[in-house]
Amino acid sequence: MSQFIVIVALVFSILIAIFAVQNTTAVDVQFLTARAQAVAVSVLVLVAAAVGALVMLLLGTAREVSMRWHHRATTHQLKQAQARVAQLEAAQAAAAPAPAAATTATATTETPPPAAKS
Repeated sequence: MSQFIVIVALVFSILIAIFAVQNTTAVDVQFLTARAQAVAVSVLVLVAAAVGALVMLLLGTAREVSMRWHHRATTHQLKQAQARVAQLEAAQAAAAPAPAAATTATATTETPPPAAKS
């Protein structure tokens, strides 16, 4: 899957480069209050592509950091749960022989049931 993404990105980059090389006409640019005169279309295309790539990099990095934090918290919870399970198993193993001895002691002291009258 990652090879496919790299190939698609490479093809997209080549298409952007071809478009930029073929469009060298100077144009005036206005964005909000900023203005630039006589800027080549190729420069605008390359700057827009670079800004888009930077935004995607920042979003991807933020997602990766968030996923790592979540993974770290989940790993911590898993370790706590495993420690609790081990603690409960140890307590159960320590308590298990005592009830077994008590059960055999009560079984020997019980009186047999009375015989049914005919």
